[in-house]
Amino acid sequence: MPAVLRGGFAVLLWMFLASQPAQAQTRSPKRGVAYGYHSAEDMKALSAGMSWWYNWASTPDAGAANVYASLGVSFVPMVWGGTPNADQLAAAIPAGAQYLLGFNEPNFRWQANKTPSQAAALWPILEEVARRRNLKLVSPAVNYCGECVSEGGVTYSDPVAYLDAFFAACVNCKVDYIAVHWYACDLSALQWYIGRFKKYNKPIWLTEFACGDMPHDQITLAVQKKYMTDAVNYLENEPAVFRYAWFSGRNNEIPNINLLGASGQLTELGQLYVSLPSGSQNGRLSPVLAMSSSSENSGTGPEKAIDGSLSTRWSSAFADPQYLVLDFGSSKKISRVKINWETAYGKDYQLQVSNDASTWTPVASVVSGDGGVDDLTGLSATGRFLRIYGTKRSSGYGYSIYEVEAYGDTPAAP
Repeated sequence: MPAVLRGGFAVLLWMFLASQPAQAQTRSPKRGVAYGYHSAEDMKALSAGMSWWYNWASTPDAGAANVYASLGVSFVPMVWGGTPNADQLAAAIPAGAQYLLGFNEPNFRWQANKTPSQAAALWPILEEVARRRNLKLVSPAVNYCGECVSEGGVTYSDPVAYLDAFFAACVNCKVDYIAVHWYACDLSALQWYIGRFKKYNKPIWLTEFACGDMPHDQITLAVQKKYMTDAVNYLENEPAVFRYAWFSGRNNEIPNINLLGASGQLTELGQLYVSLPSGSQNGRLSPVLAMSSSSENSGTGPEKAIDGSLSTRWSSAFADPQYLVLDFGSSKKISRVKINWETAYGKDYQLQVSNDASTWTPVASVVSGDGGVDDLTGLSATGRFLRIYGTKRSSGYGYSIYEVEAYGDTPAAP
């Protein structure tokens, strides 16, 4: 059983601190790209600033299939449309996948083309695949449409109306996240649109966005760069948004949206996309080190919870209690903590702070948690160390965390 950090163990902690290199967040875990024709060189170029991608299919692009994992980029499979086969889909999804995207724009007749009740009737197939492969499920991805599906006398041009009808027909369905698309060109419209989906109380994936909804002769590179900068800053700092993906790598449907030129070469817009700051530049605290009571193995050490990648994780021994400690190097004010749990999550746990790694002060308690993303806001705490102290696991496995994000208003006085 792990010991609480106190007494003589604090001395060992300081020795450990002195011998370890700093660990810091280097890229946004939210940022991705919607594109399906990567070369290995493309993936290497984009990986400098993105953490995930999808290609509207269940398997990764052939050109990127052998390199994405080593670059710390996650592939997210999708069930685009049709009538999925659970056996085939479960077998096709590559190892390491964590999520499954649902139908692509089903309210569009020229996309997945499924009424709310048709999508709901097929959803148990996706649930079965998710159960077999231990995946989280993302809702059908919706947007406003022109040529739209109709059912029961209703034409579903409004994406919220479509999702309302889908959930009404799919009362007991497993849906962990909401997926949406958006192509208007100003920040206020994007903020309004994301706000419409907050009512479902589920984290939001913006799986396609770019400036496209204005006369094409007005969509200059400068317009795209301005919109991208404004949108990414908002999306990075909007707690309701879990993931977002620019559309696209190479595409001739909308002017000046391409992130890629020749193979492995970023366009001017692509260079901007990978270099824009993550949420860490807006109140996010950067830990210099992570420590833990235990690790399941050498590949799931505590540093994996602050490495900026949602394809890696810290995992503890299979026992209670266990803890993960973040060291910020000096005392900080902490107002928000966001925990991205793997399937083996903490059911009961405390957030605690300390300035000496010996005496710990409780900040917040979670009882009967349900995993996924715990976004604990409105905190009022000060300390150099933040500890997630788990007392009850959700399963027979340990505690497992993809990423921890901590935010504060200003540094505390020494």
